[in-house]
Amino acid sequence: MGIINYKEGMKIKKPCAIRNMPIDVYHAHPALSESGLKILLDCPARYYYKYLSGEYEAKEKPSFKIGKACHKYILEGEKAFCQEYWHNPYSELTKIELVRLLQDKFGYDCSISKYPVFDLMQLLLDNEGIEPKDIHLNKNELNQVIGTARAIKANKKAYSAFHQKGESEISLFWQDEETGVWLKCRPDYLPADHKLVPDYKTCTSVNPEIFYGEFIKYGYHIQAAMYTKGIKAVFDDDVDTFFFVAQEKEPPYITQIYMPDSDIILYGDKAVRLAIEKFVDCKDKGLWGTYSNDVIEMSLAPKPDDLLSNFDKENGVCYAPYWVDKEILKYEV
Repeated sequence: MGIINYKEGMKIKKPCAIRNMPIDVYHAHPALSESGLKILLDCPARYYYKYLSGEYEAKEKPSFKIGKACHKYILEGEKAFCQEYWHNPYSELTKIELVRLLQDKFGYDCSISKYPVFDLMQLLLDNEGIEPKDIHLNKNELNQVIGTARAIKANKKAYSAFHQKGESEISLFWQDEETGVWLKCRPDYLPADHKLVPDYKTCTSVNPEIFYGEFIKYGYHIQAAMYTKGIKAVFDDDVDTFFFVAQEKEPPYITQIYMPDSDIILYGDKAVRLAIEKFVDCKDKGLWGTYSNDVIEMSLAPKPDDLLSNFDKENGVCYAPYWVDKEILKYEV
């Protein structure tokens, strides 16, 4: 099956891959996403509130702004980035500085000093031929985006991952064979042959021990399983390798590639299955439970083993610490 172009109001009735679907339309579709699956595994009541109650209002965290900007630049290129993002080079000037600049550069007289700052700024932008876009980045934010893109370009493997033949932000929809529940995912970059599928992650550190903790905390194993399932269901192709291009958020924007092995993907598969079954059960019963109806006893317990010494530098393998074993094995059925 090939990729089809998005049409406003289109109905999804069979497994498909859609190009140029607006992100708000994708999020509004009721199919289960990997984000929804993670919430279901944690607390069905929270899933109901966010996706089904109609009461939830999304509030974007400031850190997400930079992450989305980096995704746009790295995955879709500078041209696509500049169509959505912009930087006002005069945004930090005072009113006096704006007036002086307009007088010196464009010959305005002193009467413009009566204008409010907003009008002075607009006047300057008009004279410079600068057209504001949807999202403004300040100087530091823009430098961060450009810095991350340069670091990716300097890493040959990371750069080639997003420059193989393929497309970014393709929306996949399919049905679970066992339950008929609709599922969806939106890979960062979908190669034309569906073999080497990358996903871009910004993180606090790409240190192997630290990233392993974030990997489990944020359910990246579930994402890996979900995306490979989606590609198989829609295109009937097996993914050879699903891997993560992880990049630190601060200079020098160190970049590291991580590849989950087949065992991690298997546990991700089990988590996906458990989440789907939980969704069906909650929907059938009309009950979206919390953690427990009983009082939960708290006690002092031995601290988890240190994360150190799990990275085998010689073989380039990061082994799961004991607490990760316990966390991931909860999906055993």
